[in-house]
Amino acid sequence: MPPLKIIVTGKSSVTHAPELATLRFSVKGNGSEQDKVAKEVSSLSSNLQTWIKSAFPSSADNEPDAPMTKFSSTNIRTWTKSTGRHDQPLPNPYHASISFKAVFRDFAELNHAIEELLVYPKVEIDSLDWSLTDETGRRLASDARKLALRDAIQQADDYSEVLGRSVSVVEISDQQASPYRTRHLFGACNSTTPFGDDSPALDLTPQDIDVESQVNVTFEAA
Repeated sequence: MPPLKIIVTGKSSVTHAPELATLRFSVKGNGSEQDKVAKEVSSLSSNLQTWIKSAFPSSADNEPDAPMTKFSSTNIRTWTKSTGRHDQPLPNPYHASISFKAVFRDFAELNHAIEELLVYPKVEIDSLDWSLTDETGRRLASDARKLALRDAIQQADDYSEVLGRSVSVVEISDQQASPYRTRHLFGACNSTTPFGDDSPALDLTPQDIDVESQVNVTFEAA
């Protein structure tokens, strides 16, 4: 009997509770005087940074059990938008912003930080992403790859059982760039964002992470 090729795709998904949460937020301002807007945003950002570092120590500050692992900020960004819809001049054309990123491992402290930031002047919460540590991610990616290959082998065995022929692997192709799927929580909101009956409430419950793998396997049935 001539050789027969069996090509299957093995898939797997491993779920794990998140270990880190990356919070991104910004201080933004606008007004009629460029220098005044820039100074206000810069001053508010400096006060915010002082508060964050005091209230939530980072492991970068030699605090091994600190609630944050990383904290960083960008330089101030300024721009001008002089006209709005229908080319009408805007009363406050000058804008400025500074963005921050804080990575939390203590989710109770994360919730506390978000509650405080939502009432902090001129602060917008940009996003919140749940993720794993690199060590856990590598371990789960390895588990997912093995499970995906086992899934492909099981499929080939099912076909070979019906055909009455034995199979062996001749090619494995893993073209997936990254097995990680972080969970994204919400878009920009601030203390003035309405949360009425028609608006979704902020859900700060940690979202499980899916670590997936997909592998194409070619078998030869003799």
